[in-house]
Formats: sequence, structure tokens, C-alpha cells
Amino acid sequence: MINLVQLSKSANRISCNGVIVIMMSIASSLFAIKIHRIIISLDAQAPHIQKLSSSINLELFGGSNSSTSGFNNSTYVSPHQDQIVHEVKISSTSTEPMFVLHIGPHKTATSVIQCDLTRYRKELYETASVAYVGRIYSHCLNRRNNKHTLDPRSLINSCFKNGNCETKDAWKSLESELAYLSAHNKHVILSDEAFARMHVTSYNQKVDNRQMLYKLVNKYYPGRMRVVVVYRRYYEWMLSLWNEFNKPFKNGNGDTSDYRPTYQNWPSEGGKRCHTFVSFMKKFMDPEGKRTSDEYRHRAEAEHVHVAEYFRGLWSNHSSEVQVLNLHEMNVPSDDGQDATSRFLQSALTPLAAKTYTRSKDSGFGGRHNPSRNINYDILAVAAHEHGLLANQTIPRAKVAVLLEEHFMKKLNTTDLPLQCPDEELLKRFLQKPIHYEEMLYPGQTDDKEHETTFYEAVKRHKFCNFDFDALEEDEAVRTFFSKEIPRLYRRSKH
Repeated sequence: MINLVQLSKSANRISCNGVIVIMMSIASSLFAIKIHRIIISLDAQAPHIQKLSSSINLELFGGSNSSTSGFNNSTYVSPHQDQIVHEVKISSTSTEPMFVLHIGPHKTATSVIQCDLTRYRKELYETASVAYVGRIYSHCLNRRNNKHTLDPRSLINSCFKNGNCETKDAWKSLESELAYLSAHNKHVILSDEAFARMHVTSYNQKVDNRQMLYKLVNKYYPGRMRVVVVYRRYYEWMLSLWNEFNKPFKNGNGDTSDYRPTYQNWPSEGGKRCHTFVSFMKKFMDPEGKRTSDEYRHRAEAEHVHVAEYFRGLWSNHSSEVQVLNLHEMNVPSDDGQDATSRFLQSALTPLAAKTYTRSKDSGFGGRHNPSRNINYDILAVAAHEHGLLANQTIPRAKVAVLLEEHFMKKLNTTDLPLQCPDEELLKRFLQKPIHYEEMLYPGQTDDKEHETTFYEAVKRHKFCNFDFDALEEDEAVRTFFSKEIPRLYRRSKH
């Protein structure tokens, strides 16, 4: 490797094999430095390096946005990324305030962290100089909250989706907040998992939203924009994602009033259907499957990378640093009050921020919980309805599912029902992905045996299984429960 140029402590180091001709024009050390890469001839001994031709803008203290996570410099390049980049990390000894963009993705404890940051915004602001302007959960609020708020969803759904950000109130509010907070030496955390689904370009413009956001942040926090992505093992993430996408009820107690509107009707009447995990898994395991969706999880799957790796490549040219945090390390039990949120603050910002949060925690506050729910009973209710087992076909879907959950196992006097589970071949293929993805993220740092052990522990607990309706239908006691017991329980519940 030949180091060709080092522009400043914050500028990027560009190196590659071959002959590079660079034309440089330096107006002033206080202004932007533009480097135009004209020709790259590759050394025949480096066939793995692709031919690249691009124009790189390097700004003082901002760099060319080349960055990687805090763990390793991956060779994966996002298709939305115009060049391979090399690592220029934010100095760990810097005392200047940081801007942290926490993008999730979904099902990586994002809402738990957001709830805690919502709850202790005032303490973090006054003691640790941290302003949380991310997603707010109303039930997590308290009377001590400080005034600085922002609606990230309006930024994502209006500005980044439809374009013309400079004219939108959400964009103006963001700039106003950044101007005020940077002038008062405050760190900023902007957190919303919806940034994971943010449009790279708006519908009506050819504007890169990542570059536009980075340019704005870099105006007030030059060279100090950190994008934080949280890694969760693939099989755990997929299981949680499946439950989130398929559960018919809102986050609550799961009674009939909590059923989502799209699931309240039977599928034959236009309602959505809950799919088994096996069918969900096969869809993602099919290498020949056509992926027409523009959603990030489909893009990552098509490119054979973990979503955390995908986002690292997606943002590496549009931030000062991309940091990947390991959820499994963040969730390690602790006797000193540390949890996922404190470890997030420790890694993404400062030890003071983590200590302030830990000391401020209210023992009476339960935080935000978004647990997975058992959707087997809705799947069973729909199958029974479609096979004509319900004597009273007018009983609402939600009511049948809730009655099943409350009484089915007790009435049959069993805890062991026939299950539909992935076969051994499918399980082996499913295990190969998370092991491969983890090795990509943490080369030389993984424990494949431990990974395999935890995976098969989940298999033993039937985490990937659903009720086998075809086998249940053959049981006379099951048929009787649907034809006689469900109508009786429904009549009794109405009185």
C-alpha cells in the first residue's frame, strides 16, 4: 500500500495499488479542498481492487465522509456507495461535542433506548451536555423533560421522501436545533429506527438525502457526525422481525380491543393472514427468490450481508464514522446498573453520559417493553374458520383467538401440541447465515461453537415452530373444542 496524501488530522487517507494521477487545487486551508481523481490504473497483482473513477470532496474537519464501524474495516461496499473507503475514526480523546445519528435498525432494542433517553432527557442535558432530539414515547415522559424536541418522522416521511427539504418546517427545525445546541457545546442524539427505511433519494429529485443530512450536520458539528447501528444475531433478529410483522395485536395485553384493524376480519373477508415462521424463513432462504421490494432487509439479503453490514456500507461515505454496537454485549447482566442504554451512551458518546443516566434511573419506572407475542392462536383460529370447524362462523376473529389462548391448552389438559418446525436441512442452512454474517462483521473475533450452541438451544425451545393444524384437526377433542366449546365461551363472555 502506498500512502498518497494526508490532508489533515481529520482528512481521509487514500491508498491503493497502482498509479494514480491527482490534480489538486487548494484555495485556502480554511476552505474546502477538492481532489479530482482522473485516472486509476490497477496493478495486475491486485485484481480484487475494482477500477474506480470519481470526484472526492474533502472538507476540513469533515473528511470525505469515509468511515467504518468501531470494530473493523470491512471490504463490503454498498451499491449506493460510489467508492471503497478507508478508516478515519473520530478521535477517542476529542472533547468537542458530537452528533450521533442512531438508525436502529428495527428490533435491536431501539425503542427501549429511546424510552430511556426520553425519560432522562433533562438530566442528560444539564449534567452531561447531551440533547436528545430523537423519537419521543409519551408514556416515558416525566415532568422534568427539557424543551428541545424534534419530530424525526416528519423529517423522514415528508422531507426525505418528497424532496425540497430546505422548504420544509421539519428541516428548518432541525437546522435551528443544531445551530443552538452546537453554539452551547451540547452533544446531540437523533434516534429513530425509521432512518433505516429512509429514502436514499427523494421521489421527485435526484438528491442524495444522506449527503444532504451530512452536509447540514457537518456545518455545525464538523467532522463529528457518528452513525450508530446495532447488530443483533441474524436468527434472533429474523425471529423478532417475523413476530413484529405478523402479530395481529398492538403492543398491549393482547385482548380483542388490541387487535390491529387490518387483522380484525377473517382473511376471506379481507383481513391479513399471519404466516408461520417456516414460510417466512423459506422466503428469505430462497437464493433464487426475486426481491422486488425496496426495503433494506431485502436489499441486504440480496447482497448476502447482515443488515448492520449493509448500513455500514450505506453510510460510510456520508458520515465521519459508522459505529456498529453489539446488542448481545449491550444486554449482558450487570450488578452496577449498566444496561443497553448506558452501554449505548458509553460507546456512542461519553462515560459521563452513561454515568448520568445510570445515576438518574428511577427504580419505579419500568421502561418500554415490546415483547414478542404468541401468534399461534390467531393462526389456529384462521385455520379452524377456513376448515369449517367453527359452528358459529359469526364469532369475531379476535375473540376466537383470545378464547383459544385463554382456554385451549387447559381444556385439552396438555402443554405438548403437535408442531410444524423447520427440518434439519433448513436449520443447517439457516444457521450458516448468522455465523457467516458475524464473521464478516467481526473477523477473527467470533466463536462459532458458542453461536451454534445458542442457536440449537432456541431450536430445543421450539422458537422456530408453530402449531401444526393438520395434525390437530385429526384430534376429536380439538374438533369438539371448536364446534362446541368456543361458542359456549363466547356466549358466556357476552354476559
